[in-house]
Amino acid sequence: MAPPFVRPLYPPSSPKKSEGGLDVLAVKRGVSRMGFWPWQEFDDTYSQRFAEEGVADFRKSVGLAKGLVYDAAAHSKLSAARIPKDLPHAGELAFDATAISLLELAKKQQTPPEVQKAIELLEFCKRFTGKYRYGGEHDATLADDKPSDDFDCSSSCSFALYHVGLLGSDQAQVSGWFKSWARPGRGQYVTVHAADDHVWMDFTIPGRPWCRFDTSPHGCGTTGPRVRTCMRSVERFVPRHPPGL
Repeated sequence: MAPPFVRPLYPPSSPKKSEGGLDVLAVKRGVSRMGFWPWQEFDDTYSQRFAEEGVADFRKSVGLAKGLVYDAAAHSKLSAARIPKDLPHAGELAFDATAISLLELAKKQQTPPEVQKAIELLEFCKRFTGKYRYGGEHDATLADDKPSDDFDCSSSCSFALYHVGLLGSDQAQVSGWFKSWARPGRGQYVTVHAADDHVWMDFTIPGRPWCRFDTSPHGCGTTGPRVRTCMRSVERFVPRHPPGL
């Protein structure tokens, strides 16, 4: 997995001095593995010394403009860099599994809780693999269902929302029920589109392409609950959204 870029890092001499963080630890680890910041006690401070003796030298080595800021250009170079043959772990990527985990955690900490919830919902929707079955999983409870089961449109949306704590019920609901579910109108990140005979969701998450969770293909794949990238008309549907999303 590619190491995420969390934010630019500025030294104390800059008016934009950066606060410490897990991403600083990850960058120090990567720069050190490349031989520009010899192993020593690490902390999460983007210090003047590290900027001058670590980042500046790394930037110069990869042909970037002279500077003390760890920016997106430096991150791109460090993400692709492999450790030189005269150093320990030669040939490995500068960002190892530990550094990548630190960056991912730092990125997650920067993400607002409501966006995290929308991402959680989308990622769960991607796990559905079953076929479309009219009336599928409209039984006593959603608690024993699995994404590999065969759902219809309303039970699949019910199960996805239930899994992340947004449905407000432990039973699969019918399509028309969603016309008055939660809050009216489009959501900022998640919108449920409901009619008496069909229901589906779309996602508008920052930094991610638009997509929908739907049992109807409308140009994308076959029937069954899946995440799809093809647009479809919303004309006859009532838009609703989870509170805060």
